[in-house]
Amino acid sequence: MILLINPKTTKPSEFQSEFFREPSLGILYLAAVLERYNLSVEILDLEQFYLEQDDDLNSEFIKDVILEKTKRHDIIGITSLTNTFYLAKQIAELIKKSNREKIIVLGGPHVSFQYHEILKIEPTIDFICVGESETSFLELVNLIIRNKNELMSSQAFEKKLDAIRGLAYRNLEGKVRFTGVPKPIDIETIPIPTRYLLSQKNFYYRVASVIINRGCPNACSFCSRQKLFPKTRIRSLDSILSEIRDIISYQTYNYINFYDNINIDRKFFRNFCRLFIDNKIEIPWGCELRVDSISAEDARLLKEAGCKLIATGIESASLSVLKKNLKYQDPKRVISGIKLLKAVNIPVQAYFVLGLPGETEFTFHETLDFIKELPLDNNDKINYFVATPYPGSKLWDEREDFKINIIELNFTKYDCQHIIFETSDLSVQKLEELYKIAKDIEQFFEKH
Repeated sequence: MILLINPKTTKPSEFQSEFFREPSLGILYLAAVLERYNLSVEILDLEQFYLEQDDDLNSEFIKDVILEKTKRHDIIGITSLTNTFYLAKQIAELIKKSNREKIIVLGGPHVSFQYHEILKIEPTIDFICVGESETSFLELVNLIIRNKNELMSSQAFEKKLDAIRGLAYRNLEGKVRFTGVPKPIDIETIPIPTRYLLSQKNFYYRVASVIINRGCPNACSFCSRQKLFPKTRIRSLDSILSEIRDIISYQTYNYINFYDNINIDRKFFRNFCRLFIDNKIEIPWGCELRVDSISAEDARLLKEAGCKLIATGIESASLSVLKKNLKYQDPKRVISGIKLLKAVNIPVQAYFVLGLPGETEFTFHETLDFIKELPLDNNDKINYFVATPYPGSKLWDEREDFKINIIELNFTKYDCQHIIFETSDLSVQKLEELYKIAKDIEQFFEKH
């Protein structure tokens, strides 16, 4: 009845690395909700197929797989990140060309902020679920099933659509209509992701990702998370423990990544660590957290709980750049936090962003000098990304205030590896020069 499709997101160069490959949680959550209400659902995960081009359905085999799968489904949901939107659009076009009666629904962060522009020019897309979609997609599916004969053919049906919060569609006059921002979902009511629906072709996924919270109390200029999830909510420990045990039961995963920052609430953080200790959970795991706010006791607790890696967004060592981009973090405290983690032998993966508003050659080299000060060894990693103005982020919405000039609108390149905008301080040419230096630093840490 319902098919959920995940376009490919992994780059061909990353297919050899298990660590880059994690299932799309969005469609796994949707599938879990649908199954709870006895609706038949299947997942087509294109991540498990090797595509040479990131933005093109270049394989006849892949096309045949998609068309064969969609034959027995009436409603097709496609998730979309910004850099996979064109691929999602191509999939929708392929399906509609084969059978115009199929209902195509898009969801995900990119379309949540671009729904009006998309629906105006993309006739193959029927509906877009905006923001958190577990409730809106379920309600839409049930409405379609109950009213199949009058689908988009009467004002009465439109009124029923308008009762679903978080939905965008074209009305009978062809105008884009949005039903309003959805209410934040009580995340305790959402069942754990239906990982068993993944085919696990050749044990493709060895790393499981687990969301421990939705929303973010921070307001960084380059992130759309706060706008996508306006209210911060943290899952209960019982819910998280159930999901961990579910993952272990598959016997195919050998690592768990926990998202997002696990120490936004200090009491939760410590109880989360105790969860592993008290329940003798031995599967290796890593997480994201702010290293500028951990103590020696926190570091020891992470070690005792079996944490194998800490990922942390440092972004820049320049206080002026951090402040301009609303990232309130003291670089000196970052160094102290990393020292605490290294004292208990927990490796660190540090993320930096090149080219944020306020960045100059001086601040870039200031950050490089900072990296040299970090107490890192050959177990640690440095990752440098290019500042990217994702739709929904302040960089996108307030580009004039940040004085950035967006020179690239091909969303396929919105992968934090391409220069998307320039500033009065840094031209495209200069940014490319600096990015080469940044990648050389990254490679140095990989080889040593």
